[in-house]
Order: sequence, then structure tokens, then C-alpha cells
Amino acid sequence: MANDEFLTFKATRRYKNYHGTVDENIAGVWTINNSNPSRSSLGRMKETAARIQTLIRHATDKKKRLRAIGRKWSFSELPLADDGWILQTDRLNYTFRVTTNSNLDINYIGDASELYLAQCGTELSEINRKLETKTRQRALRTSGASNGQTIAGAIGTGTHGSAIDVGALQSQVCGIQLLTGARNLWLEDPADPIVNSGFANKIGAELVRDTQLFHAALVSLGALGIVHSVMIRTTGRYLLESFRRPMRYSEVKKAINTLDFTGLALPIPDRKPYFFQVVIDPTKGKDKAYVTTRYKALCPPSYAPDYETKSGHLMHNDLPGLAAKFIDHIGPLAPLIVSEILGSYQKAKEFTGTPGETYDRTSGKKGVLGAAIAVPIGHASQAVDLCTEAINEKFGPLGVALRFVQKSNGYLSFTQYDPCCVIDIDGLDSKAARDVLKRIYKKFDAAGMPYSQHWGKVHGMTKARVKNSYGHKIDHWNDARDELLPSDDEKFVFTNKLLTSIGIV
Repeated sequence: MANDEFLTFKATRRYKNYHGTVDENIAGVWTINNSNPSRSSLGRMKETAARIQTLIRHATDKKKRLRAIGRKWSFSELPLADDGWILQTDRLNYTFRVTTNSNLDINYIGDASELYLAQCGTELSEINRKLETKTRQRALRTSGASNGQTIAGAIGTGTHGSAIDVGALQSQVCGIQLLTGARNLWLEDPADPIVNSGFANKIGAELVRDTQLFHAALVSLGALGIVHSVMIRTTGRYLLESFRRPMRYSEVKKAINTLDFTGLALPIPDRKPYFFQVVIDPTKGKDKAYVTTRYKALCPPSYAPDYETKSGHLMHNDLPGLAAKFIDHIGPLAPLIVSEILGSYQKAKEFTGTPGETYDRTSGKKGVLGAAIAVPIGHASQAVDLCTEAINEKFGPLGVALRFVQKSNGYLSFTQYDPCCVIDIDGLDSKAARDVLKRIYKKFDAAGMPYSQHWGKVHGMTKARVKNSYGHKIDHWNDARDELLPSDDEKFVFTNKLLTSIGIV
């Protein structure tokens, strides 16, 4: 297959991810561009989809794995092509408003203004900046801890979001464009029709409403084809009033198991938080916690966001940011130093801003790792006990943070509990830290803890653990895969050693 102006090949032999946790052999990288990067067009997006499909057929003929990658944000080896090809999609960042109801199905419940089409390589930060303007006045319902991921990558790995009453990122998705070698599909849930066939035709797709296919594609793991674009259902623009306070773990223990905030001395006691996070210092026997609460507030029409504030990093959205600070300041870690830095970095702070201002592009550095485990909310304090025990048995440079989200659609969504407590376990990538993670998973198994793991983070996935997490949902997902990829040769193209080893494919 010859290069063309918009799809080029480089025989790169190594793949390294953004955080430096993956460094593996590949056979090369294909880089794809839209034919006019500066001007979004449905027609040009249709041309790009055709190029991708040609590449898929080429990979199938050559028996080469092909995995799409955006900003290389995943900590895990999930995106790896295992001596195959990577398709670099981060330059595919067309976005579109649905400006007319003529594109919508007659049974669509809503208004065109809430819908936003984003091509796969669009960063969440870019979506925020385009939505949160004074003229558009829209916003995402939820975000991850930072917004450097591409929309397809964040959704495809089940990134868990940050709002108490909202599901993971994919809960905002109401339409998915999925490409295989033979088919350009626009997938929707039959219970939630969005666009009509005329709109699908503009991007060269066939409109398919199928519950099983849609719920499989929501968290596709890159194994069902290549997600080319998604339709997001946005909400009205809002502000988040953020507060961070040191508290005793005993004060918040009831809330982390129930999300009942009655009697808890939060900054605005008569309002339910939109976001609730508890960071625990494992070296202090859980006595010390740092609590971030965010409250949803009206955004004045004249409000002008300032995305240079770096507020999300300062408000400590995720522990990889903290771990990067470790790297800058202390070298070899000891529990006392970890505790001191954690305390200084979590001092009380207040901030008000849009979601795009609040969740900024956290800097990542080589040597940082992140893991995330979801448990049913009633098991939150038990899970904390197991995590802190494992960290303190033989110290590893890790911290523990709890966030809370609703159950999310998608057969392989790791936020599958109603609701979920998501435990972020983040720190420095070292043998000590990875040994701690292994101990945590073993303790969860021994305790009979129901749990699932974030697909895009450092994990301890095994065939038995994945089966325990998802059960028959794996069968539903594979039934959809058989329909989407009836050829064994094409199935091979979109899988890798990880997915095979854990029994997903």
C-alpha cells in the first residue's frame, strides 16, 4: 500500500506511551491527517474514513495487527499492536455542531443545540474550549481528572469521569461511527434515536440501531474496529465551585460508603456536591484525609473562561500530578517524606471555574504510574483498608484517592456498579509500587471483593479476574464482535496479546 499525502508510514520499531509505563516493539506507525486540517467538513471526514478502511483492508491482507492510538495517554499495554502497526489518529480533530433539526430522527427527544460531533483524535481540552464559549454556552457533563486524552481513547478505555450523579465519559455518547474493512457504521441505541439516515450518509455511514452493537462499541478496547467519531450529548454551561479541606478519615467514612453527606462538615452543607474526592495518606493509618468537593453553579452568560490558570493541577485532580512533584523534589522516597509532601500539596484551596478550567491538562512524566479499581460503593471503606494494608506492609510510593460515579453503559465499562467508588492508586513507577499493586489485587481476591479494573491504567488483569468482573457481559460483547468482524483475519487485526491472555477475545 503506497503512502499518500494524508496517510503516511514510518517504520518505527518502538512504542512508548505518554507516561513512560509502556515501551514495546511494533512494526511501524501510520499517521493520518484530514485533507484540510484547519476546516472541518463532513465530506472530508468521509474521505478520511475511506482511507482508514483501505488501511484496515491492507492490514488484513498482510496479517498485521492495527491499533488506533491518540495521545498515548493510557498507562496500560491495551493500545499495543504487538509487532504490528499503530494508526496515529491525534490529528483527526474535526468537530461539528448539529445546527439543524433536519439531521435528526423524527423521534429524537431534545434539541439540536445539545449535540456535538467530535472526530476520534479531538482532545477533551479542545472540546471544552469549543463548547464553553460565551456564544455556545455548552459543557461536558463530566470529565476525567485531566483533559489531555482524545475523546475516542478516553471512551474506548472506560475513563471514569468525576461527577457523583453522572456515569463515566461514555455515558455522554449517543452515537458512534465505527469503521471496519467492510463497513462504515453509525451506531445508536434503538431506545435513543438521534440522527437520521441523511446525516449518516454525509459521513458515508450506514445507520444501524442495535442495542448489543452500541453497548459493545461504547467501550470497544480498540478490538471492534476503529472508532472514527462520536456524538456527545452536552449540557448547559456551568461553573464548579471547588473546595479542598483536610479532614479526619473517620469523619468521611460514612459518606464514602453511602454518599450520604448528612452531618458532614462540608464547605456548603446545604447543597449536594457535584464532585466528591477523598485522598488518603496511607502512612498515617488513614487518620488523615484531604477532601475536595465541587458544587455545580450557574455560569453567567458573560463569563469568559481562562484556560491558563492551571487550576486543575493546583486543585490536585489526580495523583500522577502529585507523583510528578515527587520526581522533581525528593528522589528516593520514604514514608515520612511522602506524607509531608502529600500534606503540603493538599493544603486548603478554593477555586471557581468551568469544567474546562477545572480539569486541565495534567503534566505527565516518565516514571509515573496510575491504577484504578472500581468497587460497589458499600465496599468503599473495606477497599481502603485493603489498599492501605498493602501499601504499609512493605512500603511502596503510592497514594490512594476515592472518587464516585454512577453506573455506566457499555458491556465492558469498568464503572459497572450502581453507584461506583473508584479507587485511584497512583505514584511512582517502581518495583516497590508494582509489588504493592499485586498485593492489593490478591487481598481483594482473598476477601471476595467485587471489583473491576480500569482498562487504560496499570492493572493486574488475569482471565479469572476479568471473568469475575464481567461474567456474561463478555459473551454479549463477543457476540457483537462476531457480527461486526465476521472474518477471523480481521478479528486478528484488531486484537493483541493482552486481550487474548485475559480471555476477552
